[in-house]
Amino acid sequence: MLGRMQESFRLTRRSELGVLAAILVVGLLLHLSALGAKGFSYDEAATALCAQAAPAQIITLLADAAFENPPLWCLTMHGWAGLFGDSESRLRLLPALCSVGIILLTWAWLRQLWPARTALRLLAAALTATAPVLVYYSHDARTYTMVVLLALLSLMAAVALVKRPRPSVLAAFVVANALMTGFHYYALMLVGLEGIFFVAVAVRQRERRGDLWLWLAAVVVSVIPIGVWMALSTGFHETVALILGGVGRGAGPSAAAFFNELWSDLTFGSIRWQSPAAVTGYLLLPLVVIGIGSLFNEDRKTPRHVPWSWLVILVFLPTLLVSVALFRSLAVRYILFMLPAMMTLVAAGILWLGGRHWTLGVLSVVVAGAVAVLGLQFYFGPALKSNYREMATFLRDQHAPGDGVILYAPRQHLLAKYYLPPDWQLATAPPIALPAFMPVTAPIVVPEEMDGYLQALLQEHAALWLIMTAQNEVDKGEFVPKYLTAVAFKDECWAWIDVQLCRFVSPQHVQLDTVTTPDLLYGGELRLQRTASQVVDAATPGRRTMLAQLDWLAEKKPTVDYRVSLRLLDGAGQVVVQRDDFPIGNLLPPTTWNAGDAKPGYLALPLPAALAAGDYDAVIVVYDPASGEPIGETAPIGDVQTPARSD
Repeated sequence: MLGRMQESFRLTRRSELGVLAAILVVGLLLHLSALGAKGFSYDEAATALCAQAAPAQIITLLADAAFENPPLWCLTMHGWAGLFGDSESRLRLLPALCSVGIILLTWAWLRQLWPARTALRLLAAALTATAPVLVYYSHDARTYTMVVLLALLSLMAAVALVKRPRPSVLAAFVVANALMTGFHYYALMLVGLEGIFFVAVAVRQRERRGDLWLWLAAVVVSVIPIGVWMALSTGFHETVALILGGVGRGAGPSAAAFFNELWSDLTFGSIRWQSPAAVTGYLLLPLVVIGIGSLFNEDRKTPRHVPWSWLVILVFLPTLLVSVALFRSLAVRYILFMLPAMMTLVAAGILWLGGRHWTLGVLSVVVAGAVAVLGLQFYFGPALKSNYREMATFLRDQHAPGDGVILYAPRQHLLAKYYLPPDWQLATAPPIALPAFMPVTAPIVVPEEMDGYLQALLQEHAALWLIMTAQNEVDKGEFVPKYLTAVAFKDECWAWIDVQLCRFVSPQHVQLDTVTTPDLLYGGELRLQRTASQVVDAATPGRRTMLAQLDWLAEKKPTVDYRVSLRLLDGAGQVVVQRDDFPIGNLLPPTTWNAGDAKPGYLALPLPAALAAGDYDAVIVVYDPASGEPIGETAPIGDVQTPARSD
């Protein structure tokens, strides 16, 4: 049936090249557009910093580092950045060019497999050009599109090796695989699948069994370079030991949950933060299944021919199934080399349906096109890799001389070094020396070791900016922000999709000149002895913040985790703005105190930018969190005067 559909689609060579050129133009527009529109992810920042190291440093650093790729990508980007620069768009240009090459090589590979199947190769090239996941990784300054490009060159060499083994073809196969595995370890999976295909050909064509040893020798020789690297790399040995020891295993997702995430990423390009529309990627699954059946059936009818469909199916199906069965922690980028084979199967499914009836063919093209359009619309629209760039831009604008910056946890230092000014001194929580170019694995936060360290930072800096991303890796209880809330004024916090930023004002660097001594007892247990307050300029220009220090004394061991509310009231007694918290934050709620404990608490109340002119009263309200009802008297602590604006 697929053959009859092919016969109805005949193009002259010039016409076919014209269609291919149009597909490549579309690919160029998609893959080269908006290269710098989205900020770097953590892995991309690792590329940018690694590219700054000298080649000898790159090799040494990667040889010793666990959970890192082989060195070819960093070495390549070192040369690339030296020629073109290390901006986001410049570093992403090489992966984008590789992705355009993938479109062309997909067409060339299928032309090599089936010279007469014009529609199949053109449709597969078009599907590859518009695949959202390929657009995503073409805009990613990492090695993944380079691996796919080399995978197609390896597959083309494998086909040529079967058709006519020659020294030049053997050399091309060995070089392509050596380079491919030098860019990423998971490419070894493709080399193994090629070996299985060679065995399948020899089984089907007994007269080729003499060639099998040559083919397998080529497979073995092609992995010698990466084998030597793995034998000598202490970082690789550490990685294997950690994996075998169970690091990162945990419960893990079920096979169904992992397949769902993998398939959504592969078909819709909904990486990291899934879009609800990613479910439309399942519309491609029936086309893939039909494509597998149709190609396999075509080869079954010609038992003496080389089963080229087996090669396409082998690249896709075992890769997917083995990943779901055994490696449920990997991401689709590690096995992206199967994408051209997958799009070939989708194209074969469309053509088989079109051979049944042209309306089915048109409908399936519309379905595949709809998935691509929705995925591309999401990627070029609301999809985000990271908001670290936006956070860094905000921080650069608000940061004042004398402010300190804490990276919590330190793994983010690559992004911080790329986006923040190089002359800023970056503290870390936990304290750790930051390597110049490589990622870092930080130890767990030990609260007893952080007390003096954080107090010294507050002594040194008027304000501390705490950058929080992936902090659960080092501080599951989030001791650091809780401690800072207890010993400093927590001014404001800002949140982005994957990073938070909080500003803490040091009590040692402010003079609170409005003092009261309310001496109020709440619940017969907690006494407010003294308050000191002051309105200061906030970090954001044009904004102000009220800082209030509240001195507490536990007359008895508290039985209630009282909440304290700092409120600003207008002339009518209405609340304009308020901030609520435990007396000294949630590190030590009142029920953890003992009788006689005296503790200062620090509250910061950001005032609205559009606060109307007038006089406002600042008060403290203590209440029971269970009922929300105030306890005892309201304590006035000062007033705020807002002058009329001069326009």
